[in-house]
Amino acid sequence: MNNRLAEILNYMPEHLKRMLSRTFSVTGDSVQEIRIRNSLPLIIGTQNGSFAVLPDGKISPAVGGAYIVETSDIQRTFRAICENSIYAFSEDIRQGFVTIRGGHRVGITGRASMYDGKIETFREISSISIRIAKEIIGAANDIVDKVLMPDKILNTLIVAPPMGGKTTVLRDLARQISNQGIKTAIVDERGEIASVFHGVPQNNVGVQTDVIENVPKAEGTVMLLRTMSPQLIITDEIATKADSDALMQCFGTGVSVVASTHGTSAEEVMNREFLKPLFGGMGFKQIIVLTKEGKGLNTLILGKATVIE
Repeated sequence: MNNRLAEILNYMPEHLKRMLSRTFSVTGDSVQEIRIRNSLPLIIGTQNGSFAVLPDGKISPAVGGAYIVETSDIQRTFRAICENSIYAFSEDIRQGFVTIRGGHRVGITGRASMYDGKIETFREISSISIRIAKEIIGAANDIVDKVLMPDKILNTLIVAPPMGGKTTVLRDLARQISNQGIKTAIVDERGEIASVFHGVPQNNVGVQTDVIENVPKAEGTVMLLRTMSPQLIITDEIATKADSDALMQCFGTGVSVVASTHGTSAEEVMNREFLKPLFGGMGFKQIIVLTKEGKGLNTLILGKATVIE
């Protein structure tokens, strides 16, 4: 079992820890997430699909005979995730997720308590989704020379479908470019790139990288421009006009940008209305569409670049 899976088990009740230890000895590094739903089967997600976990730790594609999660399992896991101080994690809980040691992201759902039209906390937790952080050093090897030129950083939009490797590549790009002595700033809205835990990035994002987490991309981008004088800003999942407007400010100040968005082709993303202003001129100079070969720690992420005239 690798260290990252072992880290997660520390948040589990003892019986779940024993059960999943046996599970991980079979599945190895293919585990991508753990779904703990109240009064429902315990489920793990792997690169080969979803499986129910049986009481003896074995896995099955069918849910019959699976371990059924109890309310106490949810409660004890949630308290451990919040380090027995739910109040200290209240801001994270309002956003529906908590980042734990190792950079793993824990999603939370249940009965929300609202105040002034916004989620204040969750009174009853109904499910916990633990997404396993997987850092692949060298994931950007195939594209770094397309982004980092001898005399400049090419403004680049990285495109891939969900789970296609965008965040993994952005993380490794930050590491490689930052370690070349370039001041790099990451706007990590969902805490998935650097995965800061108690002020320390759990993933290697480079020695000259500053990270701002858990803020909207538009606000975080402007704040970094004003306070950290970056040469490069990296951000994930451009999805709204506000995100697009913030990147336009970067282009206008001469700060380079590497960002990502969901998609399957350069043509698809170039036809999105809110993205159109970002192409050409001072904006993105290329689009790199990612593909993956292999599985687990042996995954290779390749990128085909489309140059924008």
